Amino acid sequence: MNVKNDLLTNLHREVLHGMYFDYNDTSSKLIDLITIMGSLFVFEPDIKKDQKDLDISIPVFNVSFWDKEKAAIEALFEWITDKPVPVQFTVINPLEKNDVFLSLPANQDVALFYDDIESIAGLKTDKSMFDYIRIINKDNEKQKQQKLAAFLRKSVADSSEILDAPIKLLNKRKTTPAAILFVIAIAAAKSYFNDGSKVFYYQSKQINMDYLNNPSLLPKAAHPRTYQMMNALYKSTSVDMSIETPLLQKSRAEVIKELPKEYKQQIKNTNECVRMKRKIDKAMYTPCGICLACLQRKIALSAAESEVYDGFYQYDYGQKIAEITNEQDQQLYTETVDLMQALYEQVKITQPFTEEEQHIASEFILAFDVFLSKYSPF
Repeated sequence: MNVKNDLLTNLHREVLHGMYFDYNDTSSKLIDLITIMGSLFVFEPDIKKDQKDLDISIPVFNVSFWDKEKAAIEALFEWITDKPVPVQFTVINPLEKNDVFLSLPANQDVALFYDDIESIAGLKTDKSMFDYIRIINKDNEKQKQQKLAAFLRKSVADSSEILDAPIKLLNKRKTTPAAILFVIAIAAAKSYFNDGSKVFYYQSKQINMDYLNNPSLLPKAAHPRTYQMMNALYKSTSVDMSIETPLLQKSRAEVIKELPKEYKQQIKNTNECVRMKRKIDKAMYTPCGICLACLQRKIALSAAESEVYDGFYQYDYGQKIAEITNEQDQQLYTETVDLMQALYEQVKITQPFTEEEQHIASEFILAFDVFLSKYSPF
């Protein structure tokens, strides 16, 4: 058995550690979906590199069942990676469990909390009692991580369980589409064993930053089809389980506009800076303000008239490119603004869009116009 297959065979035990689960017929299919989505996440880098002789062999408990659903699995993998992905399934037997759980099902659905603006909005959107799986943004300052944890605990019911996802495997790729589907599969298993029937994932509608090279205006993480395909797989298992994405029809600016003040006050505790994530400067503790992620954030907040709720940047909202003295930083901000302007011009001239795309196209044009009118970098 190769290293990746060995990892996948034991993956469900690692990610469900501390949660109740069993290996009944239906249960094992939910666990298989964790392994299947985990395999997409594990093999995704190799798939995108067009690695030759790639053997994607997925260990599952229900080989005959998944062989019948093989076309649907391969279609989802191809949708996420933009590459044809042949897979095969190998049988594994239920592993002996040493953990003993004496808890009753909580009868609660499960929501994901990603330490981001959309997850904060989700706390306001859904008033039901959920259990939560929190995916901590380890690239954020410790103090801000703690403030988000406190706000989450304060905002949900006393009976809500909050689990910090102990998923070392995610590392720096926790917000890629493959990683999101993997975490959703874990949450769905948790919801099922809770006697719940839903998973709530909070993702706003966003524009694809690679649109100039990719004909889809919506990125896979913000595309309805991604979650429709996932829901179809759950339907095939005859399990009453659905993935709910209540913010997917709204732009980030629209989501922010609707937030009450106490929720907006948590925005400063979130962080999306790519340079901090990549540890480009190990001494860097403040978002740069000039990478693509920081600029997207500034554009959304300015369009929502909510800049006052943002945190500090090395280069603030009104920063002029010409006034940046660091040559490397000046080049980065120039490239960031140039890309955003190229996207803006391309979106303006490209017609027609689908109904789903037209909304985000209009929102993007409006938001960038607002940002330039307030904070032109030239």
